[in-house]
Amino acid sequence: MIAALTLMLAQAAAPAAGAELPSEEDVAREIVAINKVLDKWNGGILKRDGKITCRLEESSGDQAVDVLRCGAMVACYTPRVDELDAIAASDASADERRAQMRAIMDEVQPCVANAEREGVRRLAFVRASK
Repeated sequence: MIAALTLMLAQAAAPAAGAELPSEEDVAREIVAINKVLDKWNGGILKRDGKITCRLEESSGDQAVDVLRCGAMVACYTPRVDELDAIAASDASADERRAQMRAIMDEVQPCVANAEREGVRRLAFVRASK
């Protein structure tokens, strides 16, 4: 999902053939700016109508950044939804269920971080190209 969105953004704003590509310095500046905005985002995931969806508590103030974070989380947690459901439905104590959920969250976090890092880089390239 995130890759598709960033690809769409990149294609829409890609420099014309023969146009100069942005410098690494310009891309790096955009990455810093996007990461500052990303720090303002607050939310998580929840399950609605049988699917993992994004729960946005506080927007970053930048719609593309919000979509980037939400897309990364949804893409990375969706493959684990059956496991999360099984834990939630188990007879284990609340503390045991929390610990099991935390273990899955710890396993999924590198996926989210990687998807965000790639998405930020792509968005920074698009923005630096303008």
